[in-house]
Amino acid sequence: MIKTPIVKFNIKDLDLTTSEKKVAQTLMKAAESIAPIYEKQENHEFPGANFYPHDATKEEIEKAAEKNPGILNPYTMVERGAGGKLIAIPYHVKFKSQLGKTSKLLEAAAKLTKNHDLAHRLHLQAHSLLDGNYELSDIYWLSMKPYKIDIAIGPIDRLDDKLFFKKASYEAWVGIMDEEATQKAKIIQQEIYDVRRKIFSSSQKADFLDKTKLRVDKTLIFSGLFARGMFTSNSLPVDPNLMEKYGIEITFFDSSLDVKFAKQHYPIFQSVFEKEFQKDYSKEVLREGSFRNVLLHEIGHSLLRYKDSEERLKELFPVIDELAATIYGIKSCASLVLKGIMTEQELEAIMIMFICRAFTWWLDSQTQPSVEPFALGHAIALNYFLAAGALQEQNGISWPNFSKMFMAIEELSNGLEALISLGSRSDAKYFIDKYGSFMIYSSFVNRLKGLK
Repeated sequence: MIKTPIVKFNIKDLDLTTSEKKVAQTLMKAAESIAPIYEKQENHEFPGANFYPHDATKEEIEKAAEKNPGILNPYTMVERGAGGKLIAIPYHVKFKSQLGKTSKLLEAAAKLTKNHDLAHRLHLQAHSLLDGNYELSDIYWLSMKPYKIDIAIGPIDRLDDKLFFKKASYEAWVGIMDEEATQKAKIIQQEIYDVRRKIFSSSQKADFLDKTKLRVDKTLIFSGLFARGMFTSNSLPVDPNLMEKYGIEITFFDSSLDVKFAKQHYPIFQSVFEKEFQKDYSKEVLREGSFRNVLLHEIGHSLLRYKDSEERLKELFPVIDELAATIYGIKSCASLVLKGIMTEQELEAIMIMFICRAFTWWLDSQTQPSVEPFALGHAIALNYFLAAGALQEQNGISWPNFSKMFMAIEELSNGLEALISLGSRSDAKYFIDKYGSFMIYSSFVNRLKGLK
């Protein structure tokens, strides 16, 4: 595990003015300053990390939340007060001193930038960290015109809270938009959205597609949870009500994807697939397939948002949600092949890289438990493919049956969307218990020695 939750990327040839470079450098300092707060939240020895007292049972926390809803508020730390009673302390109170430093850096960057929209957004972001009112800055961010420099900072993702999937962890990133890559990604996004509109009526969960923004960034820094997970994409905000009103912004982190493809995805391809099979796929085609997995995952997320799914599926929600997004995205590629936007080989490369990324999540989960939902979700898919006869393991995965795999993807996507839209926690548990075995990973352990 990384000792300090900060990862910096050495990006060259950034098209920034002297003023913009100063803004970016100041924002990177702000991102760094959030890392010590995250370190106080994370603790992989307990399912509730440090968000709740380690001696508190799930039942005790739920009972306390009935009288005090703040106990399960995403932005509070739960501690024991007088007489051992559970109390909720807002993040902006608990971490006031550290957040003051971050806020000052954001205000400094706001004064440096010549872009009025970014300056106002940074001002709102600085205040939100100090008063806990994150919604105002989120709304403004979603409504402002895209700018080349971007930052997300504060308590965002909830992957560290395996007890309830409620508490948000502090994290940050700073990126510079890659305009050419962004435009290419938008073509695929728009095609998939157009197909969705034809299939579903506007009342059936496609009601904020016109308010969805997308960007591909050259990432400068990850901090907090993002540094731990080395994620390759993200969609914000996480609140379905805000999504419906104001839309979402999908961000792809090309810098971390480059690292993961070079150090994990491609070496895994060389390790788990039979040598003769490998000859049909160039490194370039596979790199694009890896990126498209990330792209399709986030597009899938934007199409599978149901307001009550988290409450129904509870702590099992992220397992089903993360897998459903990618599988739905891959299923949607059929129309892209028919229209000539994507070749059959490119679709095959996407499915191959899905398998490789599954092993990546498994390897990562051994040192970073926050990504376990991804590893478990991908295990479900691999076991589903095996059951469908789409994969065979003979001296490595040899000649996958792509027709059977795509049929399995169609079936799996339909089942997962049923769980997301209507399923209960018990439904999700049954499905995970049936297909969520990690044996598929462990059978390749000798082939993956030396990979991290």
